[in-house]
Amino acid sequence: MDNLKPTQIMLIAGGAVLLISTFLAWSDFGVATFNGWETDVWGFQGIFVAIIGVAIAGGVAAQAFGGVTLPEKILGLDHNQLHLMLGFGAFLITFGRQFGDSPGIGVLLGWIASAVIIAAAIMDSREAEAGTPSQF
Repeated sequence: MDNLKPTQIMLIAGGAVLLISTFLAWSDFGVATFNGWETDVWGFQGIFVAIIGVAIAGGVAAQAFGGVTLPEKILGLDHNQLHLMLGFGAFLITFGRQFGDSPGIGVLLGWIASAVIIAAAIMDSREAEAGTPSQF
C-alpha cells in the first residue's frame, strides 16, 4: 500500500465517484428526479457508467491491495489503453447528458470523475513511455 502511485489513486477514486454518481440525480425536473439506474428512452446509460466505474476502480484496487495479477493485455489493449477507452466512453455518456433537459448533480460528478480517469490513463501512458514515475 506504500507503493501506491498517484495515478492509481486517481483511477480508484475516479471509478468510485463514477459509481456513486449513478445513484445521484441525473435528471431533476423539480417534482421528479431520476438517477442513472432508472432506465429511460436512451437505454441503459447509467448502468454502463456504473459498470465502467466498478471495472476501473475494482481492477486497480485488486492489483494494488489484493496482489491480483491481471493479464498484460485484454482484448489486445494494455491497461492504460483500456482505462482511457472506458473513461472516454463514460465521459461521452455523462458529458452528453449535461446538455439534456434539467441535468442533475450526478451527471456533473460523472463527467468530472470520467475526466479524472482519462487524465490518470494519459499520465500512466506517458510514464510508461518515459520510464519515470508521474508527479503532480
